[in-house]
Amino acid sequence: MNDIAQDPGNSTSTARCAEHARPAWELYAATHGRVSIADLISDLLHLADRDKQDGDAETVLARAQRDYYAERGNCSPAPGTEYRFSISDIARATARILGDGWTAESGFWGVTGVVAPPRATTVFEFTTDYQGDLSITYEAHPRDNFPTAPALPDGVKAYDEGVYLEGASATDGLDALAQRSAAVIRAITGR
Repeated sequence: MNDIAQDPGNSTSTARCAEHARPAWELYAATHGRVSIADLISDLLHLADRDKQDGDAETVLARAQRDYYAERGNCSPAPGTEYRFSISDIARATARILGDGWTAESGFWGVTGVVAPPRATTVFEFTTDYQGDLSITYEAHPRDNFPTAPALPDGVKAYDEGVYLEGASATDGLDALAQRSAAVIRAITGR
């Protein structure tokens, strides 16, 4: 994003942004014939998936949309566009990764989610802490025989009520967050 965010109502700034993109568009159109700007954007998303320079396509698209809205002065994105998934979606995707017998339930409004292992007493609640970190809280039950000092994956910090994923963000994408969360739960449970 550039200086347009400082003055989103300045139409000359938004026009200047459009002109920054014009050379790329003209080269693309000259190379590929009758195409649309949507074709260029789609191909750029495929490039993001392949090169992973700025994250995957979903991450790049979400960031571009946020920047575009900020540049236009639109601070009210449509539902589902600012955050494509909820905390409970992360819990459900994590349970799927953990496999057979693992279940997940959504909390109220999807702002929390609970993952439960097969034949265990301990449940893992997905939430955010007061700083906005993705947190997994739990209270290990002695019958579950979890390791007493699990080796947590890099980027995971323990605290009194559980663990949090350091630096985790919605822009990481649902799959990446679920993979990280599954690795954490495997470390905690020793399974």
